[in-house]
Amino acid sequence: MTKLANYIEGRWQDGNGPGSPVLDPITGETLATVSADGLNMAAAYDYARQQAGPALRKLSYAERAALLGEIAKVLQANRDKYFDISLRNSGTVQNDSAVDVDGAIYTLSFYAKAGAKMVEKALRLDGEAAPLAKDNVFASQHIFVPIQGLALFINAFNFPAWGLWEKAAAALLSGVPVVIKPATSTAWLTHEMVKDVVEANILPSGALNIVCGRPEGLLDALNGLDVVSFTGSADTAASLRDHPRIKHDGVRFNAETDSVNSAILGPDSDDDAVALLVREAVRELTIKSGQKCTAIRRIFVPESKYDAVAQGIIAKLKTIT
Repeated sequence: MTKLANYIEGRWQDGNGPGSPVLDPITGETLATVSADGLNMAAAYDYARQQAGPALRKLSYAERAALLGEIAKVLQANRDKYFDISLRNSGTVQNDSAVDVDGAIYTLSFYAKAGAKMVEKALRLDGEAAPLAKDNVFASQHIFVPIQGLALFINAFNFPAWGLWEKAAAALLSGVPVVIKPATSTAWLTHEMVKDVVEANILPSGALNIVCGRPEGLLDALNGLDVVSFTGSADTAASLRDHPRIKHDGVRFNAETDSVNSAILGPDSDDDAVALLVREAVRELTIKSGQKCTAIRRIFVPESKYDAVAQGIIAKLKTIT
C-alpha cells in the first residue's frame, strides 16, 4: 500500500498512523493512504518563509517566470501518467481529465510567457509617480512588492491539477513560497505532480510544499504575513473565516466557493443562438459530470423558445453513452 508522503522543510516526511484512504471511485479499491499526523507545521512554515521566500525574491520576475516554464515542461513530459492517475483516482476519462491536466499546463505556460515580459528586477510600479511639489523634487510612487510570508492553498477535489497550478503559478511568479493542502479524495494526482517537480530540482528548497491529510496546526501556525486561498463550499469558507489567525491576526483569506452560474437566452435570439445554448448546456452537464465551478446551474429562456431548447438538450444528451 502506497502512503503519500508530505513534502515540507525541503524533505519528504511521512505522517504517523495508518492515515486516510484514497479510493478508486468506481471500484472502491484503496489506491493509497494519506496522513499528516505528527507534522510540525510551525517549523514547515518557518522554513518556507525564511529559506524559500528570500531565495525566490532574489530572482527577477523574468527569472521566476523561467522556472514556471521549466515546471510546465516537466508536467507535459508526464502528461500520459497524469491521465492514468485521473482515471483511477477521479474516474474521469481523457476528455474530462484534459480540462484539469492540460488546463494546469496551459496556465503555467501562460504565466511563464507573461512573466518573461516583466523586466523589472525587483519592484513593480503601481501607476505613475504623483508630484508633491511644484518642481517635482518631491514625489510619491506606489510600488508592488511580494508578501514576506507564504501562500497556503486549501484545494477542492474536482481539479487536483488545475486547482494547484493556477494558484501556484501566480504565487511563485510573485516570489511567494506555497504550501498545498489537496482534497484527500483526489490527492494522488496533486502529489504526483509535486513529486515530479521536486525531483526535477527546479525551485529553491521550501518553495513548493504539499501536506496530505489533516495536519494539526494548519491554520494555527500562520501569521499576518501569510495568505490563504481556499476553494470549496461556502459553509467551509465561513468556518475558516472564523479562525483566530484570519479573524483577528490579519492573515489574508481568499475564497472561491459555491457558484450558481446561469445561461440566459434573449427574446431576440435566433436558431444559431439556440444551438449554441444547447451545445454549451450539454457540455457543462457532462464534462467532469458537471463538477466544475463554471458549470451552468440554471437556464433562463423565453417561453416561446422553451420547447426548442428542451428538445435540443434532450436530443443531444441521448447521443452520450
